[in-house]
Amino acid sequence: MDPIFKPRPKLWPAGLVVRVQAFCIDALLLVLLGAPVLWVSQHRLVSRLDDFSPTSLFVNWLLPALYFVGFWAWQGASFGMLFSGIRVVDFYSGEKPTLKQTLLRWVGAFVSLLPLGLGLWWSAVDARGQSWHDRLAGTQVVWRRARAEGEPEELGYVLRHWRGEQGLAQSFWINNLLLAVPLAMLITGLMSWIGAKGEHLQASAIAVMVGWPLMLALDTWCVVGAWRSAGNYLRHNGAALWGYGARLLMGLGMLQVAASLLVGFLPQLGEYWQMARGIDPIGRTEFHLAEDGTTVRMEGPIGMGDATRLDTLMKAQPQLQRFELQSPGGRLYEAERMAEMISGRSGASAWVVEHCESACTILFLAAPSRQLMPEARLGFHRASSGTYNPVFDELANQELEKTYRKLNLPDYFIKRTLKTPSRSMWYPSMDELISHALIPEPPKTLDIFLPPGADSPLKAYVEALRANPAWYALEGRFSGSIEQAAQRMQAARQAQLPEDAVQAAGYMVAAEQMGTLVHELQPVLRHQLVRQVEAQLRAAKAQSPEACQGLLGGQLILRRLLPLELHVTDSHWMQEAANSPRARRSSNVPTPVELEVVRRRLGPLAPGMLAHWWGAQPGVPAAPRCEQVLQILDQLGRLPVQQRELAERLMFQRPA
Repeated sequence: MDPIFKPRPKLWPAGLVVRVQAFCIDALLLVLLGAPVLWVSQHRLVSRLDDFSPTSLFVNWLLPALYFVGFWAWQGASFGMLFSGIRVVDFYSGEKPTLKQTLLRWVGAFVSLLPLGLGLWWSAVDARGQSWHDRLAGTQVVWRRARAEGEPEELGYVLRHWRGEQGLAQSFWINNLLLAVPLAMLITGLMSWIGAKGEHLQASAIAVMVGWPLMLALDTWCVVGAWRSAGNYLRHNGAALWGYGARLLMGLGMLQVAASLLVGFLPQLGEYWQMARGIDPIGRTEFHLAEDGTTVRMEGPIGMGDATRLDTLMKAQPQLQRFELQSPGGRLYEAERMAEMISGRSGASAWVVEHCESACTILFLAAPSRQLMPEARLGFHRASSGTYNPVFDELANQELEKTYRKLNLPDYFIKRTLKTPSRSMWYPSMDELISHALIPEPPKTLDIFLPPGADSPLKAYVEALRANPAWYALEGRFSGSIEQAAQRMQAARQAQLPEDAVQAAGYMVAAEQMGTLVHELQPVLRHQLVRQVEAQLRAAKAQSPEACQGLLGGQLILRRLLPLELHVTDSHWMQEAANSPRARRSSNVPTPVELEVVRRRLGPLAPGMLAHWWGAQPGVPAAPRCEQVLQILDQLGRLPVQQRELAERLMFQRPA
């Protein structure tokens, strides 16, 4: 026998099981390749066969065609085949198939699939192990290499890569980039999805916890094998640029993986474990339903399952219309679902009672009617993907912008929101919210928007009073004031009194607290009150002397005849006074010395001359004439500061 002659090894057809295994690996790889494309263009990870958009057509049809036809023509095998140790050959020559054959094989694969995959199963009974598309293309799937007699056993694909015995191109481009990089992008994408959107938390958390160990094992296998292959490449006089360049890219890739592991995954491992068990680590919203079932107070973070709980509550309470919000935000996906429910409820209104931040603002914007309680705030900021990848952060904020635009948030607010870092918070002012029509302008006076109809429930009056900044501040100083005012206004309405009388019935409650409030004030606020009293008296005198005298006698209804700007000033002063700290003073009764000082400087009428200002006081002498009071107020400004402050205090107190 010629010593140069080497017998050709016999080709052994691959079985159906190993071919299915290779196909499953290829399918997984295609999903990993297509997911980033779908996320960037359509904000989802899986395509639908009934979607004929350009992106879905590329992912569903063009990408698989390029992948399979390209690998069959280049390597004689797809990646799944390479990994499984099988390949496609020309049936007659045993060589790699031609491009024409690979195209025929790809088209023929659909023929094999159509009759319930019968063409694929045919390879299990075919004498040559060919499926229908193999017969059409003249190809055969065989084991990658059969041994000749006496030849040592070939190492497996996995072990050959690990030892660096494969070419640098195959080790780096196929094993490293085409396999490890898409898996890393998918896991990072899932982490970003959990952090930014919060959809399908439990399934995503399980996938992340399973995927990270798999990715670390796969990355280790990929990088070690490609690193050794680069070393062999350099030892055989390969180009230094390619050899060291491949090692540099792999080193940078491992640094990225290590940073994501140490900064992103491990610190949040406990949270992922909770989510995998169906527990949201950020907590969940507490729903407090009012007795009449018309109002629900929503407190706490928006967590996993809150949308389902709200849906159950709303179905059980068809009369529910008012949603009071107090939340630091939470899961965007849950907030979007809850927003759809609120926007679909007829007559729904959203009230922020303290603070509503981040995802909570989506619930607020979804309501047709919106109100911000005094001292309450709305907070906006950028979304965070939960990773340190700026690409995923940008995608998360594109999703947030899309949600806000759907809710008709003005461009000014969207731009400010996207400029505010995720760890900060932008609280727009009341004027900004009003000017962009996000909330109605609050009442400027003590008047409220009366509920429609005389049969309106007491709660409607309470809510209207709470929406008034001055009444809200007064309630904070004197608990129960709003409830009392609501009862009196409801009674006046049911008695069919005119609207001015109904509003004045509420004034009476405020008037009853003014004696205590004025006594507790700092001197500067009391001085402001005296100036307001003087302005109102002069305005009333311009109308008629009787009106001026009526104000001094405590006829509160006459105040409604005064110019609007005086009502506004009065309301602002009451709000500021109710929110001010209490001044330290031992007694509300003036001492003889104090009375003597004021009487000598301003006359005997000065002490107690404004005692009836907030309503007639029984047992107190009638107020002086309007002209006398105005003269005393003129003299007041010429006194030294200490004497003036003393006189201003004694003017509102009962004379001894």
